[in-house]
Amino acid sequence: MCKKQILVVEDEAVVAEDIRKILQSYDYEVPEAISTGEAAIKLINKVHPDLILLDIMLKDKLNGIEVAEKIIDLDIPVIYLTAYSDKDIIEKAKATGPFGYLIKPFRERELVATIQMAFFKHQMEQKLRESEAKFRTLVETTDEGICTFDIEDYFTFINEAGAKIFGGVISDFEDTNLSDYLNKYNLGKVHKHLKLRKENKSSRYELEIIRKDGRKRFLNIIGSPRFNNNKFIGTFGIFNDITEKKMAQLKLKRTMDSYTRIFENIQDVYYEIEFDGTILEISPSIEQNSSYTRKELIGTSMYDLYFDENQHDLFLTKLTKEGHVTDYEIILEDKDKTLLTGTINAKIIEDDDSSKVRIIGSLKNVTEQRESEIARQEYELRFRKLFESSIDAVILQDENGLIDCNNAALKLFGYTKKAELLNLKPADVSPLMQANKKPSRETSEAYIAQTIKNGNIKFEWIYNKKNGKAFTAQVWLSSFKLNCKSFIQATIRETTNIIG
Repeated sequence: MCKKQILVVEDEAVVAEDIRKILQSYDYEVPEAISTGEAAIKLINKVHPDLILLDIMLKDKLNGIEVAEKIIDLDIPVIYLTAYSDKDIIEKAKATGPFGYLIKPFRERELVATIQMAFFKHQMEQKLRESEAKFRTLVETTDEGICTFDIEDYFTFINEAGAKIFGGVISDFEDTNLSDYLNKYNLGKVHKHLKLRKENKSSRYELEIIRKDGRKRFLNIIGSPRFNNNKFIGTFGIFNDITEKKMAQLKLKRTMDSYTRIFENIQDVYYEIEFDGTILEISPSIEQNSSYTRKELIGTSMYDLYFDENQHDLFLTKLTKEGHVTDYEIILEDKDKTLLTGTINAKIIEDDDSSKVRIIGSLKNVTEQRESEIARQEYELRFRKLFESSIDAVILQDENGLIDCNNAALKLFGYTKKAELLNLKPADVSPLMQANKKPSRETSEAYIAQTIKNGNIKFEWIYNKKNGKAFTAQVWLSSFKLNCKSFIQATIRETTNIIG
């Protein structure tokens, strides 16, 4: 370890030599003493000693204080030696930042203790300067805002990054209170956390500020108390702008809220299952579409609900091959053993690392729809049987004209093919005028309108056969709907033959 070098600047040779010997005995390196200020400055600039013992009253052009002033930028600790304790001299010496004073005559112990204390103090000051430099670099280069407040939350310091977050420059924050950037709600929040710091407690919280340009920003703040002699003197704060993160969180929350509302109110059944069929999630709508509760089904196998295992195998085969299925019809067995018909839309989902495969999909309960279709088909079959077996002539008409007729109608009107009769309009198989001297076309249209309004009507009508012969008939018109379409059925019974 290198010896510390101490330079003695003393114009009394005997005193200088005594000091030199004492210091050497303590293993300090001590060059020859210097007696003049100018010589001292030259040597100091050349060797840069670790400490200088400097006589204040040098018998030279430069006294000790003037020497100290000229080397102050070299950051070398100076201890003044003086035979005087004059107040004015001491005040002038103070301005040069000495590390100690020794009043002649002094004892060896005083000399050594003062030197050791000066070295310690200088070392601490160096560490403090290094720490301050590091802190200054951190404060000036960090993207985070750093600030201090007094006990009333007035800014006492803010770095450039912090000023930028608040939408200004450092000079904007002189005599500025944090409350200038807050609304009423957030002002209460700040007061709450200020109270904590007065209790010597740190806190972390989010705060919404309103910048001078009117833009709102969200900050994440860590506030720490500042105390001096057990007295609260203010707050040290570190903060960063989390506006983008906050907006993303709010957007995600709105999305999740929307998803939750849809999930909880969807009419179809949404589900998410593992590939082995284990139900991971299923929407509450399952309780409106079956006897099961949502809680009962989560964790059980979806495949156990299939009425036919083969159908389940076929579903998986198609899904695995194509990656998705659309309107795939299945039959499930409800809790009470009733059968439910459903159509599935499903697709395979893989995690990013493809380590886990899931199936998500929706199930639409079409049981009532399928039952209605079966009932409709049965009704149509029965209707067709009655239609064809009726001894009366029956003709069906929609908004576009005649659409069907039974064999009795063909026979009554003298046609052999349906197409011949169905290509005609009702007025085409009637004379121009009816028995009441009213035009057939307008009268038939009136009867049809009345049927649509009232549901049915009965009247007598004169028709023409294919061969031109006229005949009278009783007619029953009735309207009905099938598959959301309106129809009129005319049942015609011949009453009197009229020779044409």
